Amino acid sequence: MESMPPVTTPGVPAPPPIPVERPGTRLLPVFDAPVTDRVWLVAAHGGAGCGTIYASSPGLYADAGRALPFCAGPARAPRIVLCAMGSAHGLESLRALLAEWDAGALAPCVLLGVAVTACMARPPRALRRGCLQVGSVAPRLWRLPYVASIPVEGRPSSWPSGYRRMSSALEGARR
Repeated sequence: MESMPPVTTPGVPAPPPIPVERPGTRLLPVFDAPVTDRVWLVAAHGGAGCGTIYASSPGLYADAGRALPFCAGPARAPRIVLCAMGSAHGLESLRALLAEWDAGALAPCVLLGVAVTACMARPPRALRRGCLQVGSVAPRLWRLPYVASIPVEGRPSSWPSGYRRMSSALEGARR
């Protein structure tokens, strides 16, 4: 369907186009995202693990990095997963973003959940408890295991079950 041109009067300039209002957020810049059925991975901080999660299922995810996707117009709102490393810094960054989400500053995105990647093979109890506490306010929490082969060998030949469970759950959300 074609849109109608604005009504103009000869000799009178046309009104300027109405700008699309972008959501406000203090912690993340906003970028114009293409309409996609992929799930956007949004990093709560540098080194949040978005690249690793993306590599586990590249057909499912889109990596937004440290920015919030925004689609103007009648398109479907971007679906996002906030990602963080399971360290004190990572959990605090995630907590701050979830506070903005709770205040409505991440709209019109659809938050599907948060993914927290373990920062070591056996995280201390305080970090495990902190992960559960911070992630409890999100629609869903995926706790992803530390993958020892990544720093040495790059991507693993097979992904741990936590990554596969997250991908399976999000495949269902795509439909």
